[in-house]
Amino acid sequence: MSEDITRVGQLRSTVRKTILEPGGRAANRVLGPVDRAFQPGANLFNRTLGSYFGEVTGLQLGALVVSLLALFSVPTWAPLLVGNYMRTLTLACIWAIFAMGWDIQSGYTGYISFGHSVLSAAAGYTTALLVVHVNPDMAMWLTIPLSILAALLLGLLIGLPSLRLSGPYFSLVTFVAVLLFYRLTIGFSGTFGGENGFQAVDVFTWDFTMRYYYMLIPMLFIAAALTFVARSNVGMILVAIRENESAVSAAGLNPTKFKLWSFVLSSLTMGIGGVLLAHFGGNVDPYTFVVVERSIEMIAMAVIGGMSSVLGPIGGAFLFVLLRDEVLRLWFGHSTRWVMLWLLVLFVLVFARDGLFRMIWHRLGAIGGDEK
Repeated sequence: MSEDITRVGQLRSTVRKTILEPGGRAANRVLGPVDRAFQPGANLFNRTLGSYFGEVTGLQLGALVVSLLALFSVPTWAPLLVGNYMRTLTLACIWAIFAMGWDIQSGYTGYISFGHSVLSAAAGYTTALLVVHVNPDMAMWLTIPLSILAALLLGLLIGLPSLRLSGPYFSLVTFVAVLLFYRLTIGFSGTFGGENGFQAVDVFTWDFTMRYYYMLIPMLFIAAALTFVARSNVGMILVAIRENESAVSAAGLNPTKFKLWSFVLSSLTMGIGGVLLAHFGGNVDPYTFVVVERSIEMIAMAVIGGMSSVLGPIGGAFLFVLLRDEVLRLWFGHSTRWVMLWLLVLFVLVFARDGLFRMIWHRLGAIGGDEK
């Protein structure tokens, strides 16, 4: 066993020396002028918003600007690609919300949840139940807040008793929660629709462009809000809980209270994502919302992007959904794509533990002189 661990370490060191370090030196030569060009804008950002969202270098600001321009211009270039990229990128916005929702709780506190899909399912199923069993003409302005509230209440129901646990016990509680919810949908099919679920939820719009922006704008607002929280004292305490919970208690703070706050933020985020997913296609069913695979995919997105970074899970979600629904399906077919996708996740776990996009972000900062 120890020999295998040594070999993995040697392989990781070889990859770093032969690929990452030479690539980093080349990037410094190419991107250095770009960093200097964006530095005045970065200085302005740091003076006005840096204390709220974190300071950036010129190159990091440039990456953010380019990414935002690419996201907002999707309707102009996505239809030109081979495949249904407009739909896929719209769906990626929703999964980015899920990944951020998982990360603000599990990535920051270190309390890993294997059942976070149950929170989005609570919102999605509440929307469907209100429409199917209460009033088919109920307005969205009423169903949406009630559905998000349902996700919050279920989050509190899970979080209040389980956050006093630690290690595998907390993870097991969240895992059992999603299994229970799934069995409820099957066992009480008359109420929850069984395996087929419901097809009665109103879709925001069938216009591809408008539907995309309906998902993009909430995603960006959630990203800004969670980044603000992560950079605040609350975010620092959540990270401290992950690193040394005993030290937080010794400092006179109540870790359980802050873990519960993270669960509240996570539940609200998951509720918003669940509502958007329900109104994305108009269907609410166990496979789309509840099954454990959905929770595992959220974790994979955060891992690929970089946990405890907010922006990392967004990149991880877009990469994961694009590979899953378009690129790997086109290259390898329906079944083999899953093998290749999870091999990629394993590769990131071994060679880029901090995540691809978090690693890129720090590399860009290093070129600009930010080694943090």
